[in-house]
Amino acid sequence: MVVPHLLSTSDLSVEDINNLLDDAATVLTPDGLQPKHSTELSGKRLVLAFFEPSTRTRLSFETAADRLGASSIFFQTTGSSVEKGETMRETIHTIQAMGFDAIVIRHATNGIHGEIASYTSMSVINAGEGSAQHPTQALLDASTIRERLGTIDGKRVAIVGDLRHSRVARSTSDVLTRLGADVAFCAPDALAPQDPQFADMQRFANIEDVLPWADAVYLLRVQHERLPSDTIIDFDAYRRFYAFRMEHAQKFPHVLIMHPGPVGANVEIDEDVLNLQQCLIHRQVTHGVAVRMAVLRKLLRN
Repeated sequence: MVVPHLLSTSDLSVEDINNLLDDAATVLTPDGLQPKHSTELSGKRLVLAFFEPSTRTRLSFETAADRLGASSIFFQTTGSSVEKGETMRETIHTIQAMGFDAIVIRHATNGIHGEIASYTSMSVINAGEGSAQHPTQALLDASTIRERLGTIDGKRVAIVGDLRHSRVARSTSDVLTRLGADVAFCAPDALAPQDPQFADMQRFANIEDVLPWADAVYLLRVQHERLPSDTIIDFDAYRRFYAFRMEHAQKFPHVLIMHPGPVGANVEIDEDVLNLQQCLIHRQVTHGVAVRMAVLRKLLRN
């Protein structure tokens, strides 16, 4: 039997994406999630192995598993044998020997999920990989836009901020483009993407130019933990040219505001903007639970 994984958005066809979004929509309500829990994954066991910090992704996978009747255990690297020098392969084989069906992993190393999938019988779910991929984030972003606008096809989405170091930018732009959106980006040179995926994408010089064009702006934080030591960001200039401020919300109330979190309040977005009707950041979190339920169903139900 071929073990199903979710390593990258490229693992999914457009039909797969739409099926997952349709499945996620069945548990959403206008102000939250359906209260009903399921037992359809009863007996399934997940381990959540987060080698990087996480709030939204980790908790939403735990919540998704619980709502489907599966059990989940958090593997904490601090205090584990990883600190004694245990290899990733040995850690995975140890977890596998305990009878888990799937492992949800976040890790800073690009390519690590595919490597793990090559030697484990557990389903591997990518919960964030270096600067390369974050497939479930892309799905929840698409789900959120589709709910508010009715469709993604033909909509204009601008990704603004640190695209160079962002796994979210890569996954979300891939999914939205394949669903028919026109995706553009806006970033200072030091944070602009350099890979071929963005080569033909429209680029805007600053947020003032983006807003008359966009149906939605997707803001990214500056990822200090991934910046080279010689990269210096002038944050006064950054706010002036790339931050979404209250004045923008007042001038463009129809433009949706999104962010994968954690939000750099009063850096890439004014804190007061977070409570506006056009801001979907907290709704994205709700969609995160729904989408991850759909992913667990797809991978583990059969």
